[in-house]
Formats: sequence, C-alpha cells, structure tokens
Amino acid sequence: MRIKLTQDLICGQDTFLTGEEYEAVLILPRSTTVEFVANSGKKVRAFSYEYVEVLPATDI
Repeated sequence: MRIKLTQDLICGQDTFLTGEEYEAVLILPRSTTVEFVANSGKKVRAFSYEYVEVLPATDI
C-alpha cells in the first residue's frame, strides 16, 4: 500500500515530513499500523492517525 504522512515523524536522527509518500505494509492483518523503510534502511512504523492511504488513479 502507498501512504502519505499527515504529520511529521521523528525517529532518532531521521525526520519524515508531512506530505511525503512511502510504500508500506500492514503490521498485522487487522492492524492499522504500517511499516515502511526509510532511505537510510531503517524500518519505521506509522499509526493510523499519522498517515492516509494513497490510491493510484487506476484504482478509482
């Protein structure tokens, strides 16, 4: 799934800004928490209130 951050995330030295998009996966099938890989290779988790799912135009 593709996500867009709705708020800034700060994880150690890494900062992820509102509006940035990432390819992410759900942690568990019934969870709304997702995990994505930063450019540094670090895995980052985002909660449902920190992102929105982005749908490609072909999916509409």
